[in-house]
Amino acid sequence: MKSARKAADRKEPARLLALSDGLFATVLTVLVLDLRVPEAFSVSGSSIDDFIKWIGPRFFSYLLTFLVAGTYWLTHHRDFDHIEGHDRGLLAYNLLFLLFIGLLPFSTAAISPISLRSGAYPFYWTVYASNICLAGIMLTLTWKYAESHGLLKAETTVRLIRHIVVRQTVIPGVFLISIAVQYLSSERLLGPYVLLAIPIVMFVVDRIYTDSSVSRTSTRVRVKKALWQAGTAIPWLLIIGLAIWAMNL
Repeated sequence: MKSARKAADRKEPARLLALSDGLFATVLTVLVLDLRVPEAFSVSGSSIDDFIKWIGPRFFSYLLTFLVAGTYWLTHHRDFDHIEGHDRGLLAYNLLFLLFIGLLPFSTAAISPISLRSGAYPFYWTVYASNICLAGIMLTLTWKYAESHGLLKAETTVRLIRHIVVRQTVIPGVFLISIAVQYLSSERLLGPYVLLAIPIVMFVVDRIYTDSSVSRTSTRVRVKKALWQAGTAIPWLLIIGLAIWAMNL
């Protein structure tokens, strides 16, 4: 009877994934609404420089949030590739994760119109980065709940579980550091610079947890894999470059 009840509790997470995908789709769509061209620019004859100064910070915040939210979405799907069932506890943790994902349009709008010269950027960056951190923490707790309550597939190894946990703490950890850096350099735009560490740390973590059999593959295969991985770092570099340009106009 106990085993039957346990089997009944381990339902397929299809509805959970459908809700999560729907929220991510909504959030990523809503983000672009902040990029609309204001009527003032079309009726007042404002210059192109004025438009660039207006759109720059908004475009930076949009791309950054889209990249981070997209990374969380990919991570969420990767986690549930190894989760074979769910219970009410897992649903609750997943909802808390989605709570902070749903707040991303708000925190993104908070940093969109703020320029470095206003003196308020450290505070608004803290609001934004804290949102990213809390979402990452809840995603990690969702994974840990599934692992500690026997909801993972039997073939999921301890090494893979650790790899996922360490990898998922990279983004919230780096954003947390960026808050401290931005307050220490309130007169300069150094907080977003810290985000350059994300692809580097991700690469190091993946190298540490790479299976030994993979490391014995041919040089050609390793080079090809490294190039594909490097491709994922390019968006981060573009985002930081855009931050430097946009926020110092």
